[in-house]
Amino acid sequence: MAEDTRSALELVQTLRGRGVTTAEIAAELQRSPRMVRKILNGETSGGVYRATLLELADTGRATTVPPRRRTRDNTLVPVRTKRGAATKSAPPVDTGGRYTSAKQGGRLRSTTYLAGGGRQHELNIPKSKDAKGRATADREILDRVRAAARGQARDTQKLIRTRLTYANGRVMEVNDYNASTMLQRINEANGNALAWLSAESAQRYTNLDVTSTPITGVTMTVYEKAKTPGYFREQARGRTRRTRTPTPPRSS
Repeated sequence: MAEDTRSALELVQTLRGRGVTTAEIAAELQRSPRMVRKILNGETSGGVYRATLLELADTGRATTVPPRRRTRDNTLVPVRTKRGAATKSAPPVDTGGRYTSAKQGGRLRSTTYLAGGGRQHELNIPKSKDAKGRATADREILDRVRAAARGQARDTQKLIRTRLTYANGRVMEVNDYNASTMLQRINEANGNALAWLSAESAQRYTNLDVTSTPITGVTMTVYEKAKTPGYFREQARGRTRRTRTPTPPRSS
């Protein structure tokens, strides 16, 4: 098999052509979007980012982080801080090209970039109902749903399929929702995404007590679908909620 010789610029262009945004590429590299724009503008070769970009282009996800630049005396080169910070620059965290760790405590564990501009987001969530990580998970889920809703076009909609894992090991799927509809439902639940997902589960998963068995994992698959005449008719009627067929439960 021939070696892949694509440059960092070509890899970024490939990812952008698949619908991966500059901000998303930057997040996977753990760098600022400005650095990705510098690669696109030819201001830097981006060679240090090539391995991670190649992994993203080939597999849809990154498991490594590009190492930080160092000076001749082997100290980390300071990076620009965010606006409003006490100093203009500061030493960055040394990623050292290590494998990215699975983020726990309700934070996003990983994102896989799928063909056709789709996304698959995975979160791990602590069991304790009072854990700070559950509030973090609510924000993460809401952010992903909001981003999907914003990404819809005039003739295409974003749908979200959600798979839930419970503390007892049970796994179930919530029926696909239009991103804007899901965002509305979560907002109606006071922005509590996990509470809304639990309520949806209670309607479909009658042999599970969702009040005592918490959600400990969420996988969200976001994909595009053309808007049909039926979609526009339903939109004109104010999106009356339709009765959904329960999804049969299954064991993990």
